[in-house]
Amino acid sequence: MINTLSIQKNAVIFSLLLVIVYVITGKLGLMLALPPGYASAIFPPAGIAIAAVFVAGLTVLPAIFLGSLLLNILVGYSAGHQVEVTDVEVALLIAVASALQAYLGGWWLKHKIHYPTTLDSPVDVVTFFISAPVICLISATISVTGLLSLGLIEESLFFTSWASWWIGDTLGLIVMLPLTLVAIGKPRDIWRKRALTIAVPMLITFALLIITFVVVSRWERKESLVEFSALSSQLSEQLRVRFESQEAIIEQTSALFSYRTSEKVTRQDFYHFVSAVKRGYPMTYAMEWAPKVMHRERASYVKQLSKEFKDFEIKQLNAQRKLVTSSDKDFYFPITYIVPLKESTRAILGVDLASLPDRKDAIQRAISLKKAIASPPTRLIINDGTELGLMLIYPIHGTSQDGVLSTVLRANVFFGELFKPFAQTVHARLTDIQSGRYLYNDFADNQTEGLYTRDFNFGGRYYRLDTSPTALYYQQHRGWQSWNMLAVGLFGTGLMGALLLIGTGYTARIENLVKEKTEELKDSFYRFQEITSTLGEGIYVTDINGVITFTNPKAQELLGRSESELLGQNAHSLFHHRSSEESGNSERNCLISNVIHSKQPYKSTEEVFWHKNGSPIYVSVNSVPFFRNNEIIGTLVVFDDISDRKKIELALRASEKSFKEIIEYAPIGIGIVSLDGRFTVVNQTLCNIVGYTNDELIRRTFQEITYPDDLSIDLEHVQRLLDGEIDTYRMEKRYIRKDKSLVWVQLSASIFRDEDLAPQYFIAQIEDISERKIRDNEVHQHAYFDTLTKLPNRRMLMEKLSQAISNSEHSQRKFALFFLDLDHFKQINDTLGHDAGDIILKEAASRLLSCVQNSDTVSRLGGDEFVIILTDISSAHDAEMLAEKILNKFSEPIDVNGSELFIGTSIGIAVHDSDTKTTMRELMKYADSAMYESKASGRNRYSFYTST
Repeated sequence: MINTLSIQKNAVIFSLLLVIVYVITGKLGLMLALPPGYASAIFPPAGIAIAAVFVAGLTVLPAIFLGSLLLNILVGYSAGHQVEVTDVEVALLIAVASALQAYLGGWWLKHKIHYPTTLDSPVDVVTFFISAPVICLISATISVTGLLSLGLIEESLFFTSWASWWIGDTLGLIVMLPLTLVAIGKPRDIWRKRALTIAVPMLITFALLIITFVVVSRWERKESLVEFSALSSQLSEQLRVRFESQEAIIEQTSALFSYRTSEKVTRQDFYHFVSAVKRGYPMTYAMEWAPKVMHRERASYVKQLSKEFKDFEIKQLNAQRKLVTSSDKDFYFPITYIVPLKESTRAILGVDLASLPDRKDAIQRAISLKKAIASPPTRLIINDGTELGLMLIYPIHGTSQDGVLSTVLRANVFFGELFKPFAQTVHARLTDIQSGRYLYNDFADNQTEGLYTRDFNFGGRYYRLDTSPTALYYQQHRGWQSWNMLAVGLFGTGLMGALLLIGTGYTARIENLVKEKTEELKDSFYRFQEITSTLGEGIYVTDINGVITFTNPKAQELLGRSESELLGQNAHSLFHHRSSEESGNSERNCLISNVIHSKQPYKSTEEVFWHKNGSPIYVSVNSVPFFRNNEIIGTLVVFDDISDRKKIELALRASEKSFKEIIEYAPIGIGIVSLDGRFTVVNQTLCNIVGYTNDELIRRTFQEITYPDDLSIDLEHVQRLLDGEIDTYRMEKRYIRKDKSLVWVQLSASIFRDEDLAPQYFIAQIEDISERKIRDNEVHQHAYFDTLTKLPNRRMLMEKLSQAISNSEHSQRKFALFFLDLDHFKQINDTLGHDAGDIILKEAASRLLSCVQNSDTVSRLGGDEFVIILTDISSAHDAEMLAEKILNKFSEPIDVNGSELFIGTSIGIAVHDSDTKTTMRELMKYADSAMYESKASGRNRYSFYTST
């Protein structure tokens, strides 16, 4: 009875341990899985479960079922932080398949191999290796088919998922069954001894494979996210442009009020102006004008608006978010104009923006800061307050009408239409940082952190864009290198385990045989011969005179002589009479033979014996004296052939010579550099690049020949190499040649470390890229300069103009923008031909350049149009002086193929004042308008742009 209870208790404990081990190893295995997460390169529980049934029988099947069920429920919970019905269905399906595979696999192996087993015969090992992939077809087929039926994997991925599952289970069985038998297999005395000879090597190899897999996986992941980073950057840039466009549109609209200092802006004025602006920004839902109405003005204001809208009132939202007549206040900001004016927006006419706390706060901040301010994310009044959005509010002050302009942005339109084109590959989440509310969010889990993050400032508020790749992106950019590497490595680990099983079994049998023979025949010389004949080293025994009395077969094989040719011969005279082909070796000086006289063992790692055919045999030797009754009676010499090691040494020397030749004749510069930067080995190519001879260069450091502007970044990379932060780096830099000229090179540098990872020296590969640099400069010239006049083109002009505006606002200085058009140029071009036109354009460019300073910019905009940016002027008079100078220059005749032509130019000038917020587009429009005024006034003159 007691024995029965004890057995039952042990069975329960074993089952619980099996469940725990199944869940832990399964979770670790699935960490190596590829999306969607069901198939891993190795699934250890598959091997553990089959091994458990093989050892313990059917009693462990409930534990296997429970372990698989718990593991897969845990996987489902980890994915969504909740357990769905589908997760339970998947867990039950896989648990049934796993238990069935364990039952059939354990039964088959027990039928073919039997148990208990030492699993060391080649037949048993081969049977196991052939059976493993067949057994593991069961779970893969049932489980993946079930997942396909449940819609969890696509039909196109069926075979890939099935193959991954099957390989993972197969490798799990091949690797884990031997390890499980080491832990619980019988006979215990044999399996316990195999812990160090089988389990430890396999576990070490397995750990190294996992580390390599992790490293390669990180590299794969980094490569797979390159396109994601580009998409995220593109998305964030579009969002930035969209934000900036809203600030631009409201500032443009404010000009409608700013330029009317006496008369009010009518509803018709507002409609036409905003409609024209809004056509370029369809993502803006509506624009509103809300004048500031004091309490004493309320009655007259309502009366005036009632003429246009029956029953018009100043309204506010009550606690139920219903529109009611506004209570008495000191002032109001009622919505008076709105574009578009339709049914959904007409209802909010008269709503007091200041009655809403979030809008009121934004209005106060806008008036205080005198700039556009965004409201927090809020429910909009339109559409019954069901939509999330925000408002951008801009103050209008000091004109005939004080109030605020506002743009209404619906989140699902303003942000949704921007993000939806990217939805298949990129999850996006836009957060208002101050309030923590989401303006847009298609992340499956709000706790998920984005792989790409960018912050924005819009209307005085800060927003954060987070993006993360979708499952479809990962599927399309999946890398298989690390998975394949791990699978092949694990299969190799299994093969290693099989060889270790066979080898340790063979070794164990040999040890038992030697032990038995030693015990039975320890005093018999015949038995000594039996033992030594199985060893892999040569053995011979001599008497006190050095005459051979015994040899084993290995000694006969190595020396090329039969037993009869060796016995009775003096060992030294026969095969150790000289140390090399040239020099002799007397027996008196022979340390192997002198063991008899020294009475001390002698060991040498390299001696020369001579084969019967006259060839040398390099051997390691142990010579031990024989004693009987404290008297030496002879020596025992054990030697082993080390010829293969000698060949390896010779090969290494040849390899070193080849390495030096490779360096010397390499088509790129190669140098070995000491840790303090001194060249120690350089090839001729490197000498040619820097203009020094080999002897001159190895007396210098790379710091001495590096161009000073490039040295700091180079030294920074070198320090990171020394600190182990990077293994290699590549950079473009300049060297100072011996003749003091500069040469552009591409440097690839790495560091060599010894076995203790201590740095020894640097390896530098250097390629001359001077010609490529020249080509790059030519490409830059073509991209930014006009090919005819060599002046900056439109692209560079826009960069210079943007920089001029930024510098003007920063330094509080003015600058002027000139638009110039050559008068009657088309008539000259059509009459005299394009060649004459080109001569005139070149001369015009030359004359314009002669009129300005180096800090100014002269650009050809296209055709006969030129643009000048006159920087850092104190007043418009400076621009007027330049215009006079240009007109004087153009009054001089131009020599066109021997004929003198006169051509004038019409000039338009716009002066940018740092106090006025003017965009590039507006400034260019002003200058262009002034130029056309000059043409209309008779040409060959200049005009300044005025706002009136």
